[in-house]
Order: sequence, then C-alpha cells, then structure tokens
Amino acid sequence: MVVRDRQQGRSQAGEMSHDSRPRSNHRADDWRDDWDDDAGREDEIVDPLSHADAVKLLGESALRPSRMTPAKVVVAQFAVTVLSALAWAVFARDAAPSGWSALFGGLACVVPSGFFALRLWMSRGQPSVGGLVAGEAIKVFGTVALLVLVIVLYRDLRWIPMLVTFLLALKTYWVALAIR
Repeated sequence: MVVRDRQQGRSQAGEMSHDSRPRSNHRADDWRDDWDDDAGREDEIVDPLSHADAVKLLGESALRPSRMTPAKVVVAQFAVTVLSALAWAVFARDAAPSGWSALFGGLACVVPSGFFALRLWMSRGQPSVGGLVAGEAIKVFGTVALLVLVIVLYRDLRWIPMLVTFLLALKTYWVALAIR
C-alpha cells in the first residue's frame, strides 16, 4: 500500500493561482484508495467453509466447544480478586486500606461480570445479538458505577491496589480465552 501526501501535488506543482487554489498536474483519478480497489469486488459471492474444510484449515481442536463457561470466568475473576486483595493486605505498608481497596477494585469487575453471566444463562434458550449487546452495555455501566461508588464512599482508598486488582480481574478474560 502506497501512502501519498495529498499536499504533495502542491509542493510539486509549486505555484498557487491568484484565487489561492493549488494548481496540480495530477488528475482526480490518480488518487486512489484501497477502498476504491475493493469497491469492484463488493458483490463477490463468498462460500462458507464446510466442516471438512474447516477441520483441514483450523484443525479438529479448534472446532470443539470451549470448556470455559462465563460462570467459570467469573469464579476465576473472584479468585484472582481475593488472592490479590490478600497479597496487598499482607505485603503493603498500609495493610488494611490496601487490602480493602484491592478487594473493592476487583469486585467492581466481578459483580457486573456475574450479572452478565447470569443474564446469559437465563437467556440460553433464546440467544440474540441485541441481548448480548445490551448485557455488555449494562456490564460496562455497572462497572463504572461501582468504581465511582468505591471512589466516593471509601475514604481510605489506595489507588494503586484498587487499579491493579481491577486490571488483573479484567485480564482474567484473556487467560480464560487461552484455555480451551
């Protein structure tokens, strides 16, 4: 992919006309984007992979369902939160405030995730993309609301333990994705 500066025509043409518009030796169709190249292929028909083609391309293990369920992810997040809070409580200079801050930070991630997992489990008979998006939006707003509550209500808040534990609980999703 070649990226050209749109100002390049101005510097190569060098001259400006009396109406302050650049004079350029380039025609309008000289400037083509990748989007223009793909526009002609927009109506191509794409055949989905058959099961045999998918097995050949990805392998048999990629097609089996994951053993990691949303409930297991929430349990793992809770375990990471408790372990991190205990570590902060034991090893930090301000033991109690650091431990509580870490616990509250992790719970700000675990509680909305738990509600999202419960919502998924309750709607397992009739899954929909809209329900998934709505659940994810509720989870995001719930996380923000819980973090605001912790910040406003807990006077001995230690930012570093809270944020570190929150991020550890958030990143549990990536570990869960790696486990099949």
